[in-house]
Amino acid sequence: MKKAVVDTWVQYLHYMKIELRSPFWILASLFQPVCYLYLFAPLLKNVSDTGGASAAGSIGSINSFAPGLLVMIALFGTLFVGYGMIDYLRSGIIERLRVTTASRLSLLLGLVLRDVTTLLVQTAIVFVLSLPLGLVITAPAVLLTAALMVLVALTISPASYAIALIARSEDAMGPILNFFSQPLLLLSGMLLPLTLAPLWLRTLSDANPLKYVVDASRAIFRGDLADPAVWRSFALMAVLVVVSFAWSLRQMRKATE
Repeated sequence: MKKAVVDTWVQYLHYMKIELRSPFWILASLFQPVCYLYLFAPLLKNVSDTGGASAAGSIGSINSFAPGLLVMIALFGTLFVGYGMIDYLRSGIIERLRVTTASRLSLLLGLVLRDVTTLLVQTAIVFVLSLPLGLVITAPAVLLTAALMVLVALTISPASYAIALIARSEDAMGPILNFFSQPLLLLSGMLLPLTLAPLWLRTLSDANPLKYVVDASRAIFRGDLADPAVWRSFALMAVLVVVSFAWSLRQMRKATE
């Protein structure tokens, strides 16, 4: 157990050093979310209140829009990390891992924890940038939201690496990710609450795990921590984390056999 922890820490530090050599990309990936925050959210100011919005205002309020934006960052910030794995495959790094004594779980955890750290930095920046727009949120709500974003990253990041290990090329991986990313985005209610959608669309969205994360995040931002959507989303994401890691670990072991 101790060796696994040490191996994971070594891998994590290695990947973080690589990441910190180009911190610009951490900030550059926030360009689109910041555009949504400052150029899209104000357009919703006069939209009438719905069940998915804060009781204190309309869905255009920052307390209703920011949760969905954070989930968007978590989705797109971790969905495409698998491209890095394809580069490792091409450069022979995965091939060389066959002779290492480090466990395959440690190798995977080092990468995923790097992705989680990057996401937390981006989440903190969005919180800060939302304050001038009128964001009102308590410290417990911030921590709960961050924890939920971590679970999203722990689900999507390993899945992205698994897809990369199967696809083994950018040409094959791109269409796969686009096929899943657009429905996940549009059927989650990230930009607008799904209470505005027709019944058939709301029914279809029930199959999207990120819908429950968005609902939970909005409940947390409203200060309604007792909302069933909160514990339901945490339970669902915890199960998906286990499934995603099991799948990704299996692919990692196949690639390094």
